[in-house]
Amino acid sequence: MDTIIHDKQSQDLKARVDRSRVVTHGKPALGRMLLRLHMYRCTVDVEGCRGYYEDLSRVDGEYLEWRETVLAKQPPPWAFVQANTFLDESTGSVTLKEYDAAVEGVIQSWAERSV
Repeated sequence: MDTIIHDKQSQDLKARVDRSRVVTHGKPALGRMLLRLHMYRCTVDVEGCRGYYEDLSRVDGEYLEWRETVLAKQPPPWAFVQANTFLDESTGSVTLKEYDAAVEGVIQSWAERSV
């Protein structure tokens, strides 16, 4: 059985899903939804599609509380920091310098590239 367990005090949200029903129930339901959206697109039924999609994506009541819990526990944004290589011309050796995966690391990485 599928259940949602929400604890407001500890801001914890758990979804328990019956994996055996993903293929038998979830996949056909997703297929029907995508087919319906595709039909709206093919027939250029903007109003019908808007009503259907807005009903699907509406967040109110209990779902709004769940959303607030998820947003409160959201991890910090991912920072992709590239390492730099430096050539010591006197010895011919190459050095790899890596940076912290934070905003400061991104800035330092770009600053040391001399671009």
